[in-house]
Amino acid sequence: MLKKLVAAGGLGLILSNALCFAGGHIAKPVVVPVTPPPPVEPETDGWYVAGALYYNNVYSEDYSWFDNAQNTQDEVGGFTGIVGYNINEFLAVEARASKQFFKEDYADEYHFSFFAKPQYRFRDEDDYEEDYFTVYGLIGFGYVNVDGTDGNTPGDPTIVGKTLINDWTFQYGFGISYTFIDEDHPEDDSGDWSVFVEYTRYMEDQSMAPTFLYDYNPNLYDELSMNGLSVGISYQF
Repeated sequence: MLKKLVAAGGLGLILSNALCFAGGHIAKPVVVPVTPPPPVEPETDGWYVAGALYYNNVYSEDYSWFDNAQNTQDEVGGFTGIVGYNINEFLAVEARASKQFFKEDYADEYHFSFFAKPQYRFRDEDDYEEDYFTVYGLIGFGYVNVDGTDGNTPGDPTIVGKTLINDWTFQYGFGISYTFIDEDHPEDDSGDWSVFVEYTRYMEDQSMAPTFLYDYNPNLYDELSMNGLSVGISYQF
């Protein structure tokens, strides 16, 4: 009996030492947290097209929106087609062509423009699949043509059928847009739609055409200015 107790004690001592060398317990597996990779910023260069409806004021002395502040003011509206290219996230270039399809008084106008478009996107850097706002400026030059014609309000008959403005002008503006992301193309901006609203200054105190210089009433018309508001939609390729 004593021999059995001694043998059992020796076996227990051996097992105890073995467990001590092994750390005294069975180690649990270590779980290493997996960090997801950061979102890949999509490519932002590429072509886009846009169309907009515009409401412009053409005036010689002063103007007020949606009202005839002077008999030298005319309110015209039309359509603008735009082709642009995003060089990168912060800069684009555009070519625009516009033609009015209604007028109130005397002006029949069309114009086209070339703009550099600095822009800033309020985009979530942790989720490039969320819609976002963009603010932008426009700076460039363009051609403006304004002809005199009959309108709803009796004006100066000497301008009917005459070219009032026919010249290249410095132009600028600013706007804001909201972009709807196409989640099927996360690698770039293709398929994205945007809606925008903007203000543009097409000319300021532009002198009358030389052929019209001595053939108008200087009490009514001298130098013409034109600015306007636009609302439109664009599509990124």
